[in-house]
Amino acid sequence: MINNEENISRFEQLMGKVERDGKKELMNYIKNKTDFYKAPASTQFHLSCEGGLLQHSLNVYDCLIAKKESPVWKGVFESIPEESLIIMALLHDLCKVNFYIKSTKNQKTYDKDKVAAAEGWQRKHDSMGDFIWETVLKYEINDTMPLGHGEKSVMLIHCFMKLKTDEIFAIRWHMGFSEDKTQYKALGEAMEKYPIVLALHEADLEASNLMEDTDGNKEHKA
Repeated sequence: MINNEENISRFEQLMGKVERDGKKELMNYIKNKTDFYKAPASTQFHLSCEGGLLQHSLNVYDCLIAKKESPVWKGVFESIPEESLIIMALLHDLCKVNFYIKSTKNQKTYDKDKVAAAEGWQRKHDSMGDFIWETVLKYEINDTMPLGHGEKSVMLIHCFMKLKTDEIFAIRWHMGFSEDKTQYKALGEAMEKYPIVLALHEADLEASNLMEDTDGNKEHKA
């Protein structure tokens, strides 16, 4: 499960290392004008729960920083200051603020305790066994600022704080080959020009696919 208070503290501590004009205004925007600390990271896949976006951002940071120890990436990371890595990782999905709305859906639950506690008329049966219908929370997309994905994050950050060129490229193209195929040529050129683009994309994939479940981080057995 997500410890949101701990995540908020860690996020603000990391962002405290960023010394750049406009950072204070950006943090004020994030804390007071958006749902960044409470929003999910997706509607139904990775971290589709309250606080998921913040957790995902920290996970991407951890995956990105871990690459510094790799001999493959050593030369790339030597020229990139810590505050740039913080900015790229923690703010790459700023586009998702004020993006999701809460809704509900009805779904089957086969939980034996819930089924046993239900009224007789509520219990149903199918090939998987006895179940009841349960109303659960879900998130839906409500994009009131349709400016794209990575490019939207860049624009939102730039409203408050200037980004360096490699930061712009990395955040803009962090979706990698999830982009439309018509963008592959530009994406490839961006990765060749700024390899950190590929590093951030990989960190994003590693976090969402290897670290994260729908309601929190996966528990990895030693």
